[in-house]
Amino acid sequence: MKRVSVLTALFALTASQAFAQQSLSGTASPPDAAHDAEHVVVLDGTFRPSAYFPNRGAGYFTIRNDDSVDHLLHGISSPLCQNVVAHHTNQQQTEGANDLFTHLALPHDSTMIFPRSGYHMMCMGIRQMPAIGSKVPFTFDILNAGSITVSFTVTGPDELTHD
Repeated sequence: MKRVSVLTALFALTASQAFAQQSLSGTASPPDAAHDAEHVVVLDGTFRPSAYFPNRGAGYFTIRNDDSVDHLLHGISSPLCQNVVAHHTNQQQTEGANDLFTHLALPHDSTMIFPRSGYHMMCMGIRQMPAIGSKVPFTFDILNAGSITVSFTVTGPDELTHD
């Protein structure tokens, strides 16, 4: 049920932005150069190795869109991970949930939090786990607006979560 409501909200948000842009300019177009990834900020990034799976870890963060236009997160990557997927601690994992960070609407003037107890990212296929206290770079690709790379601080595993 939650997956449907999230997907419906994403569709509605994307459709409403496209309609608004069409109404103003007559054609659908990406945001102009003044509206780019510098207005998208990732804060409080932490990375936690899994206590149960030696080749995966979880990332928790806050993402904020300070721009006056909506943006679309098109993907997250890191040299540490073979791939990055979305995961929810307390819900069944589905293919749609895995791909959340490849098409996530970032509404204008908004903040989204990805905590331990909700949706967050999973770093899969780690060859060598980074040391506690070190920094791991993650790149957030913003559709039609470039990308930003931020460092996540590595913390210790948490045996209370099964990520």
